[in-house]
Formats: sequence, C-alpha cells, structure tokens
Amino acid sequence: MALTGRRLEVDRIATLAVLPRESAMVVVGDPGSGRSSVLDAVSNRVSLPVVRVGVNGSESRWPLAGVTSLFTALDDPRATAHIAHLLQTGETAVPVTAGLAAAHDFLDAVHALTLPPTLVLIDDLDRMDVESQELIAFLAGRLAGTALRVVATVRSVPSDGPLAALPALRIEPLPSDEALILARTMAPEEANDGVLAVLAAETGGNPGALREQLAVLSREQLTGAEPIVLPLRPTPTTEALAALALGSAAGRDLDVLAKLALVPVAKTTAWDRDELDDLVGAGLATVRGQSVTVRDPLVRSALYWRMPARDRRAAHAALATASAESDPRAAAWHRSFVDDVPDVVALLSAARSYVVDGNVHAAIALTERALHVGGGTEDELVALLGVAEPLLGNRLLGFAARYLAALRPFRTTAHEVRRLRLQYSAQYLSGDAVHADELLVSVDATEPADVDAVAGLMAMVACFRAEAWELDQAKDLLHRVEPLEASASPHTLEITTTARELIAAIDGTLPSDTDLHDGLATSVLLAMSDPALLLLAHALSIAERYRSARRVFALVLARGPQTAPVWTEAARYLTAENEVRSGNFRQALRAIDVWEAGSSVVERLREPSRAIAIAWRHFAEGRSADALAVVDRCLEHRSTSRLWGATAKLHALRGRVLLLDGRLEEAAAALEAADAIGRSLRNPAVLRHLGDLVEAYARLGRIDDARTITARLAADHHARPGRWGALVLARSLALVADDTTRDTARRRALELFQPHDSQFERARTFAALATVGNPAERPRLGAAAAAAYEAAGMRRPLVTPAPAAAMPQFGTGPSLRSAPVLSASMPGTPRSAPDASAVLTSLTAEERAVVQKVTEGYRNREIASSLFMSQRTVELRLTQIYRKVGARSRSHLVALLT
Repeated sequence: MALTGRRLEVDRIATLAVLPRESAMVVVGDPGSGRSSVLDAVSNRVSLPVVRVGVNGSESRWPLAGVTSLFTALDDPRATAHIAHLLQTGETAVPVTAGLAAAHDFLDAVHALTLPPTLVLIDDLDRMDVESQELIAFLAGRLAGTALRVVATVRSVPSDGPLAALPALRIEPLPSDEALILARTMAPEEANDGVLAVLAAETGGNPGALREQLAVLSREQLTGAEPIVLPLRPTPTTEALAALALGSAAGRDLDVLAKLALVPVAKTTAWDRDELDDLVGAGLATVRGQSVTVRDPLVRSALYWRMPARDRRAAHAALATASAESDPRAAAWHRSFVDDVPDVVALLSAARSYVVDGNVHAAIALTERALHVGGGTEDELVALLGVAEPLLGNRLLGFAARYLAALRPFRTTAHEVRRLRLQYSAQYLSGDAVHADELLVSVDATEPADVDAVAGLMAMVACFRAEAWELDQAKDLLHRVEPLEASASPHTLEITTTARELIAAIDGTLPSDTDLHDGLATSVLLAMSDPALLLLAHALSIAERYRSARRVFALVLARGPQTAPVWTEAARYLTAENEVRSGNFRQALRAIDVWEAGSSVVERLREPSRAIAIAWRHFAEGRSADALAVVDRCLEHRSTSRLWGATAKLHALRGRVLLLDGRLEEAAAALEAADAIGRSLRNPAVLRHLGDLVEAYARLGRIDDARTITARLAADHHARPGRWGALVLARSLALVADDTTRDTARRRALELFQPHDSQFERARTFAALATVGNPAERPRLGAAAAAAYEAAGMRRPLVTPAPAAAMPQFGTGPSLRSAPVLSASMPGTPRSAPDASAVLTSLTAEERAVVQKVTEGYRNREIASSLFMSQRTVELRLTQIYRKVGARSRSHLVALLT
C-alpha cells in the first residue's frame, strides 16, 4: 500500500541522505502516526545503502542491547569484536566514568568500521535501553568521519534528554482530506464514504487509530446500515496517545476535561472560563468564538469511555440541566442519554443548526446519536431529511448520501419530492447516473405546491439527462412538465426555460444571445436564481459563446456568501471549463487554482469533473505523465452506473494527451473509446474528439480511416455549424488531402484563423501540419506552433510531434537561407555583450522565432509570411526584442546573439 500523505516529511529525510556531510535527525510522532511507514518510504526512495534497526521492547532492561542491534545490522566483519569489547568495558568500568568511557569507545568503534556512505534508520529509539539511547545520541552529534547518516523515530523528546540537541522533524496528524483518502484505501470496497469520513474525523488523522477502528466496526456499520456509536470506543493506539497527552494533566483539570468530553461541542458560557483557559493552555481543549471542545477526538474517546456508565449518565443529567437555557443544542445531546424516550426530532433539529453554523463534526455526532436511539417515525425521517439538505448544500456529498440512504419513501408528495431531489442531486454530483425510475410513472399531485414540486423535480432531472447526453429522455421530461406549468412557481418556470436552453446548446441549436432573456440584459440576469444562471452560462459555453458565458458565471461568483457552496463550487468548475474550451489556458489555470483553493478535497478523487480539470492543468503545464495518472485513476472508478458523458470526456482527454506525446497507437485506442461512447452525440463541438482521431489515424498512416472520420465530422459540422468545428474540419481536410489538393487545403486551414480564435487550436494546426509537411516547411511550422502554444497560455510550450518540426536551435545546424556568419570575436561586438543563451531566455517563443529569422537574413515582410503574422506584428516584436536585449539595431541584435 502506497503511503498516503507525508510527502514533505519523506522529502526532508531523503534530502538528509544526499547531503555531502554526515548528519542526524530525530523524527517525532505520536503513537499510530505512521513513523515506521515514513521510514519505509524513505528506504525505498534513497539510493544510499540503508541499515534498518528495529527495537525489541522486551530488551529495554538489558544494558547496551540497542547498541548491539545497531552493530549487528552494520555490514562489517569487525562489528562483532567491537560489541564484545563494549560489553566488557561496561562491566569493568568505574560507575563515575563508565558513561563517558563507553561513549568514546563506541565512537572509536564506529570510526574503525569501513563503511560506504550509509543511511541508518532506527525505529522507536525511545524504546531502547537508556544506555543505548545515550550512546547513539552521543554518536549522532559526532558523525564526522563515520560515513553515517542517522534518522531515529521517537514518540517524544524530553527537553533534558540526550536527543534534545538534535534536529527534530514532527509528524503531525493527517489533514482530514488525506485521512479520508487513507480510509478509502484501507476499507472494504462496499464501505460507505460518509462512514469513512466520520472515521477519518473521529480518529484525528491518526493512521494507526483509523486502521484499528476499521477492524473493529461491523460490516453493517461500515456500509451505513447501522449507526456508529460516537465517540468511538478506544483502541490500543487511542489509549497510548491519550496516556501521552494526559501525562501532565491531573486533579481539577482532568475532572473538567472528563466532563467536557461528554459533549461534542459546548458553549463557553456554561463553563468556568478560568478552567477552560487552563485546558487551552495545556493544549487539551480548543476554544473558537463561544464554543469549546476537547482538542483531540482520541483523547475525548479515551476519557468518555473511562467513566463508568452510571457516572456518565449522572453527569449527562447534570449537564443537561445546567445547559438547558444557555446551550439548548448541547442540552438535547445530554437529554438523549437520560430520557427514557429521547427527543430524536430535537436532536436532529440541533444537528441541522450545527450544519448551518459550519460545525459539521458536532452535526454528525448528533445525527449518529439520533439514528442510534430513534424509532424511524415519519417525523424523525422528515427531520433527518432536514439535516441532509444543508449537508448537500455545503457539498458534503458523502455525509448527505449516508443519511439519504437511511430514509424510506414518504407518504406525502412534498416530502417525497424533497427526498428524490436530494437523492438525484447527490447521485449526479458524485458522478453517478441518475436513473430516476420513480418518474417513469405519473405522479399524482393535486395541490398547487405539490404540482410545482413535481414540475421542478422533472425539470432538474431533465438537466441531468441532458448532461448525460440523453437528449430524447430530457426532452420527454420537459414535455411532461408542460401541462404542469400553469401551477408552477416562477423559479420552476425559470429552471424549465434554462433546461431547454441547455438541451438546445448540446444539440447545437441554441438561439442567438439577442433571443435569450432580453438579450442577456443585466437586470434580467440579476433577478435569476443561481442554478438558472449556471444552466444558462453552461449552455452559452457549450455553444462557443465564451465571453457571454464568462459574464454570467461572474454574476454568480459575485454574489459571495449568499450563494450556497454547492453553486459556488459549480460556478468555479464551469468557469474553468469555459476557459479551457475557449483555448484561454492562462485564465483556465487561474480558474482551476481558485477552484482548488476554495473547496475541500473530501470529494475530489472520484469526481470526473475535478479529475478533468486537474489533468488539464498538468497538461497545460507540460506534465503529461501527471495528467495521464489523474485520468487513469479516475477511470478506474468508472463503471456502468456512472455518467457516460463524463467517461467519454475522460477518454477524449486521455487520447489528446497521448496524441501530443506522440504515443499514437494508445491515443487512437483512447479516442476510439470516447467515440464509441459519444457516437450518438451529433454536435461535434461538445466532446471535441473527432479532430484528434483524424490526426491520430493520419499520423499512423491509416488514411482511409482518417477520411471516414473526416467525412463524419464534415456532416456533423454542416448540420450543426460552429467556429470550433470549422477550424478543426479545415485541419482534418488538410491532413487527409491528396497530392493535388494538399497545398490548397493546408493554406485554407491556416488562413481560416482569426485573431479572436483559440490560440491552442491554432497551435494544434501548425503542429499537425508540421508532422506531415515537407522538410523545408517543418522548422517554420514548428516555430509558429511553439509561439501559438505560448500565446494560448501553455506554461511550458509543447514540442511539436515530429522531431524535425521542432523549432531550430540558434547557432546550430544549417540555415534556410544564406546569411553572413558572425563570430563572437567579430569587430564591433562589445566585450560586455551578454551570453546568447542568457539573452534568449528573456524572450517569448514568438520573439525567439522572429530572432531566428533575423539571424538567417530574412526581411520583415519575409518573416511575416513565414511565421503567418502581419508585418506590423513583426515590427512590434522587434521593438520589444531590442528593448529586452539592449540592441541598438538589427545588425547589433545579430552580433549580440552570435
């Protein structure tokens, strides 16, 4: 199993191994924190020989047992003799001088060994005998000349201990996101993601405690069929960590902390502030605003279950009375342990309140308690539905899905529609297909409110169907909504209208902007709801109206805190997707970074939307291997129950990355998979894979297959014309043209581009034509491709697919045109002239392409023609180049660079 998290810790220890001098480090971590796993990762990472020293706790009472283990592990035949000498010296030495003499003997013994540079990893040094700890600490501070690098793990470093003077690296608990990822790797495949999120939070990011809890929970609890008892019952790691944390606490502080452990969170007004300040100062409690809680959930678990059941119930009763007025939510929690018939609805109402306040940890604790003591009445299920709603609104999909699974169909239409709305939304946001079998039959609704709720539900599912490219089913649902529109609310009518616009965009028939919402008037847009604006903006983006889409997305994001997190998250992602589709990679990278920074990782790994965005970022930054790793990891989780549209996008992106990496057979296979899934989609601008498939076939020599796909692309484009389709169709026709039409087709493919068109597609066209062009054209096409990639915002411009098409290196190879060769010592060249390579690094790819032509003797008009730019643009680029490199003239520029 790969190590989850701890990358920085492993990097720092691995750096120590490659230092030119001997050094030592102490790695400090709580029980269960994964100290041994970090050493395992380091031993697999470094190139030096590694000596691993384990510690047997039963030998800790034997003097020098640890030192003998170290010498035994070192691969030197003289080590055995040194062991015997040290043991004999220890027996005969005078007690006053025994420690110092043994330390020098030990140091001399290590110096006498003939070892190559070696990394010594000692696990649990603090469990060794005291004499060995002191000797190894003495050695660690005097490693010069030993060829050793020593790393030792301990649970703590006393300030007056022998290890206090050594550099220390603290292993902190895993963040909740990484703890959830670790839980997913440890748990059975059928484990509920919400349950795993609970365990990740309740074990405080401690891998050892998490592993033990997964082992003791029943299968029913792991799958979510039964509630989890919180706080979790302590395991050996929990007890060991609590003993370490509570070592300095005693008397009154411990009594207060034990009572505080009885509640997930409490208001400070019900507690003595001085006592709380003492606990906070000792690092045992945390105060945020008017709330206080035990800082470490594992310490809370140990304290809670140490108290006898009778005493615990009596304490709950006393705290319930004390907090009834000042903290009713805590009182509801305490009463659930005291009352013969707990008020489950009150518990769930308090849980909902905690979610709204942002205290999800407390909300989950109260909800699990409610499931544990509840009877499953209709009122209780309605209250549970009330908890799931804000959880989904805050995009906590795992928790929301967990509690939605505990619900059963309601008898009333309003509550049942609420349940289905949440269930379908959770399925869609998790990347699952929304089957909505409940809507296959007519829904009986007579009350206007019920009619409106049913109409809104069908409109929402129609949007989900459209996103899955199931346009016929989406249209059918909206057709069924039409008879209900007379009783529908303005919000439902708004969603229905924008759902139709989304379907039209995917189908390639969206009306012009002037025919949408009074010409996309700002006053009209500001009156629309967040989901309606997102549907409209997404439709505009699919229809290649990127500027209009950008404006509508900005309206949603500008609303700030009044927008639910789920809509903010969607707006950020769709904004990034809009910039990617437009070819504006600079803005896309910024949008993806904002999205990543503004949302939790809790639901990231299995979401195709996030995987696609992150893979695009890696791709734009030139890290193709990382992009493929993200896509492949997401595809591993895809199945027949998942959204086919998202799966097709993943295959299409994978094919594009492989194509630009030159892995043509693999690229063709991935693009064929995308094509098989998206074959029914007739709008070529949605999936955007056909142009890549044509290029893959053409470069593989499969011209007949390439022409077949080009014919399909042409038919689809003529039926649903668009700017992207026109550009890519022209490129595809150039790639499959025969000898008689090739020049005309290539010229047409290049001349079709306008300044506002995607620079990325422009670069793709240059690069693709370079792969099949004649050798004389390849250098200029490659240089033009590199310049266009940089203009598109590629942080590391991609290399053109064919080696010969890459931009020529300055000063090497034959020039395309004769020009005077200027030597570095040519008269007139200043002695202080900068190195040519240093000068070139300050220029953009497009500027370097212009400079290359200047050094080859080209005039401005010839440079413009060869690099497919205007003469005015060449003049502007030369002005910028002169300013950057300090050149006074064209001849001075040539002298500087040669």
